[in-house]
Amino acid sequence: MQTTLPARSRRSLTGPLVVFVLSELCAAGLIWTLEQQERDQQRTQVADIAGDHVQALQRAIELALSANNTLVALVRQGRGTVTQFEDIGTQLLPFYPGIAAMGLAPQGVVKQVVPRQGNENVIGFDQLNDPRQGPEAARARESGRLTLAGPLELVQGGLGVVGRQPVYLDNAQGQRTFWGFTYVTIRLPEVLDVARLPQLTQRGYHYRLWRVRPGTQEEQTIAASVPPPAAEQAVGRPLNLPNGQWMLSLAPAQGWGHPGVLAVRCALGLGFALMMAYLAWLLFRLKAHEKGLEQQVEQRTAEIQATQQQLRATIDAIPDPLFEIDQEGRYCSVHSQRPELLMAPVEDLIGRNVTDMLPALAALAVMDVLHEAEQHGWSNGRQIMVDLPGLGTSWFELSAARKTAAPGGDAPRYIVLSRDITERKRSQEQLQLTAQVFDQSSEAIVIADATHTVVRINKAFTRITGYSEAEAIGQSVRLLTAAESVRDFDADTVYARLTQDGHWEGEVRGRRKDGTTYPQWLSVSSVRDGKGVVTHSITLFRDITQQREAQDRIQRLAHFDPLTELPNRALLAERAQRYIDDERARGGTLALLFLDLDHFKNVNDSLGHRIGDVLLVAVARRLQSLLQSHDTVSRLGGDEFLLLLPATSAAAAAEVANQLLVAVAEPFQLDPYELTTTLSVGIAMYPADGETFDTLYQRADAAMYRAKQNGRNRYGFFTADLEARTARALQIENALRRALERNQFELHYQPQVSLDTRKLVGAEALLRWRHPELGMVSPAEFVPVAESSGMIVAIGEWVIRTAVNDIKRWLDMQLPLRAVSVNVSAVQFRHPQLPEMVTRCLVQAGLPARRLELELTEGAAVDDPAAALAMMDQLHDRGVRLSMDDFGTGYSSLSYLKRFQIYKLKIDQSFVRDLEDDANDRAIVSAIIRMAQALGMQTTAEGVETDGQLDFLRAQGCDEGQGYLFSRPLPAADFEAYLRSHLAQPAVAAKL
Repeated sequence: MQTTLPARSRRSLTGPLVVFVLSELCAAGLIWTLEQQERDQQRTQVADIAGDHVQALQRAIELALSANNTLVALVRQGRGTVTQFEDIGTQLLPFYPGIAAMGLAPQGVVKQVVPRQGNENVIGFDQLNDPRQGPEAARARESGRLTLAGPLELVQGGLGVVGRQPVYLDNAQGQRTFWGFTYVTIRLPEVLDVARLPQLTQRGYHYRLWRVRPGTQEEQTIAASVPPPAAEQAVGRPLNLPNGQWMLSLAPAQGWGHPGVLAVRCALGLGFALMMAYLAWLLFRLKAHEKGLEQQVEQRTAEIQATQQQLRATIDAIPDPLFEIDQEGRYCSVHSQRPELLMAPVEDLIGRNVTDMLPALAALAVMDVLHEAEQHGWSNGRQIMVDLPGLGTSWFELSAARKTAAPGGDAPRYIVLSRDITERKRSQEQLQLTAQVFDQSSEAIVIADATHTVVRINKAFTRITGYSEAEAIGQSVRLLTAAESVRDFDADTVYARLTQDGHWEGEVRGRRKDGTTYPQWLSVSSVRDGKGVVTHSITLFRDITQQREAQDRIQRLAHFDPLTELPNRALLAERAQRYIDDERARGGTLALLFLDLDHFKNVNDSLGHRIGDVLLVAVARRLQSLLQSHDTVSRLGGDEFLLLLPATSAAAAAEVANQLLVAVAEPFQLDPYELTTTLSVGIAMYPADGETFDTLYQRADAAMYRAKQNGRNRYGFFTADLEARTARALQIENALRRALERNQFELHYQPQVSLDTRKLVGAEALLRWRHPELGMVSPAEFVPVAESSGMIVAIGEWVIRTAVNDIKRWLDMQLPLRAVSVNVSAVQFRHPQLPEMVTRCLVQAGLPARRLELELTEGAAVDDPAAALAMMDQLHDRGVRLSMDDFGTGYSSLSYLKRFQIYKLKIDQSFVRDLEDDANDRAIVSAIIRMAQALGMQTTAEGVETDGQLDFLRAQGCDEGQGYLFSRPLPAADFEAYLRSHLAQPAVAAKL
């Protein structure tokens, strides 16, 4: 909207008028400042003139008043009496012009005056009591200082001022007392003549000399011009006098300032303001013109920018890259909202050719698009594939149009739109893949409409059901998928409620075209449109016949023994818990029998595992034949079986156990073998021996092992002492596993003595276990546990290493040692690394092999004679000597004994203990000694405790003995002290 002409005219006049007012104010301010400066200078000059006159007047008055000092000196010199005062005063007067008279006034009364002539009236004048001069005289007396009184009418006549000086003298008592005054009388006209005040009038100034009366505070004019200056216009200078101050005020007769100069300045200021207003008017006119031009430019610019913004918005709304390319294929401009769709940054593309930036095939396609656009004006539909950094393979569809060139302009250019169709291509590929998956899926897929009518099937449907596509389409999907309702599936209900539930999945029975049924896994889902309305359903199913058969096999394997087809431990545990709950509810009992075949390992080792498996199956069948229908026989594994007898008393369980023992002892005809075996049976009763299957199982197992220990082929019930021994064995085993690393083992040494000389020939090292809670644990208790758990190998190595280290230390100390003997258990003796371990310990300790002896039990040697013979040969070849411990207590084989590398037999203490009373023991010991002598072996008797035993053994030719008769087993430190006491005797032996 344009501004009207009157409004524009008013604005064009308002500006210059404001400038005029401001300029006039500035000029007025400048003129006022200049006037003030000139008036200040003029006042300063007038003040200086006043000061000159004031100084002249002050000097004249002060000169006249100084005569008082001389008079005071005369009074004090004369102690209050001044003789020849008139002579002295007459001489003084010429020196003080302006003094009309001077005199002395003791106690304020004038007594002496000079000149006397003309001042006779003054004699006797009481200054203190005079109404006019009394107050000022009193102030002079009280202040003790020179005071100036007046102007006042003098007694002598005329106007003047009186200067009084009070005088104080010391009296006879030394006190200061008031004596009186010295005074001088100054005629005022004569003093004013000195100040030349009338000259001020001649110089063009009005003046006034005045003071303020001390008593009344009224102004008193001393001298003034006619007319006097106005008080508010005058400039004054003070005249400081004793006891007061006079003021000289001056003012120019013509007034302050120069009116003519002020008028000129005002005229110049007005001209300046008019000139500035005119210039402002011209400037405003120019600005208005410029503003009009700017508005036109802004309007045109806004229109252009709006057009550009619309164009930019249109271009920015295009999500795909937009290129401007010339006829040669060079990029002229590039626009893309998504830089990742470009082969390179925009600045790197400008000026480059498409053949430099795109793959060869893509660049060739772009050039073909440009040629087509050149011929037809546009091109559309050409697709290219490029490998973009960060996005990988991408597809684009090109659209190009020829850009209209300006007349006489450059070569034509082309606008190319590169539309990203990667997702579309992928969708197409996905659709193709989906179609392939649909047709090639191993599961049957059926697509039905909202009325559950089949509209499409895949090949798997035909393969599974036998229906072709032509036969299936148009049929009800419910009739073709499920044959019958099973479990929680009802075809009509599921498909009817599909709109609410949306999905169902489960196992059903399907029917093929030939009428046969099969198990299938069926999944039904609904398909909804954008409004949530069900439009189709998708049914998927697969034949799970093989899966079901495999699951059945797995289920059977999980609960039955694959060899005997008996229930396994898992199934037995389930049944046992169910029977236990039943017996608990009715207060009954049940029995759990743990069966183990005796010496079954011999069958496997001699006849092979196949025959062993055949025997196990035969045993299982025989056990089943003896049981009732509600009893359960289970195979745990190996040769172990469990029998569960619900509602059975202890007596009935014992009867069943007897029947089992008898039945299993009958021979088994297994072509071509006839095998005989026996059972060991442990029985645990509910609830006496436990209330859970695991507890009953554990206690039946313990009872079975007791039966084996008692001779096998028998049964045994679980007892409380058996539980205690079992718990003790478990406690020993658990503690034993950490005993070695916690250094709880130690060796005790028992000396061995020659029976002929009673001298030390060796010692036996005995292993001891000192547990912090269990105390000293007997080897008879923990060694079997160590053997059964396999820990005996590590413990035995520790014993050998410790023993050889002790022997090495004692040999280095020159103590009498011969050899160390370490007992080796059967488990350790059968270990293939035993020779290497023994050699390693000897080498590490630096001990010769002849110093080490290893003791073997008969059982370790005869269980596998061939292996024992090979092991002995290896140890003998390494220089280690062997002895047989506890000879006569096992199953000795004399045929192997003569072949073993044994140099010593040790007679067990069970034969030595009753030598004095038992003729049989004496015969056995004599036979062992004779046999050893015949084979060239030495003998050592264990457990020698009496002299009678010693005498018999010595008489029979036994070489060595050990026992409490000679010494108890000693710790290593005590045994070392024992050795020191037998330095003359030979060496040491050791034992586990």
